[in-house]
Amino acid sequence: MTLQKWVEKKVPGSGDLILQMDIEGAEYAVIMASSLDILTRFRILVIEFHNFDAIYDRYGLGLIDLAFQKLLQQFEIVHIHPNNIRPLINYAGYQAPPLVEFTFLRKDRILNQRPASMFPHVLDRANVPQNHDYPLPRCWFE
Repeated sequence: MTLQKWVEKKVPGSGDLILQMDIEGAEYAVIMASSLDILTRFRILVIEFHNFDAIYDRYGLGLIDLAFQKLLQQFEIVHIHPNNIRPLINYAGYQAPPLVEFTFLRKDRILNQRPASMFPHVLDRANVPQNHDYPLPRCWFE
């Protein structure tokens, strides 16, 4: 079932929706297959991106870039939290978590823009409590 068919079946009509998506790597295909019309039915998107360390591979980077280009047409990233279930991947002096949770807010709902500068946020919690929570690498927000 596509996201569009699910929305049309479960939430007909109009109005703002909230989407939480954690679908083990299929999020890229769902984003790419969904129209902007369906995506913008959602005011907030909370998506866990799997295999995010594929940004170090040119094919993986291409797929991740396409998904984010599509989302960033109508949404802004308002929060990022690395998932600490697996270790960070180091490449050329940079670190990337294999799983990252992003929260997006539809641009028409943004009242003011102030970049955050503290990660993890005081309200963040480690995904795996017995593991150290990863700070967001500084290169992601400076």
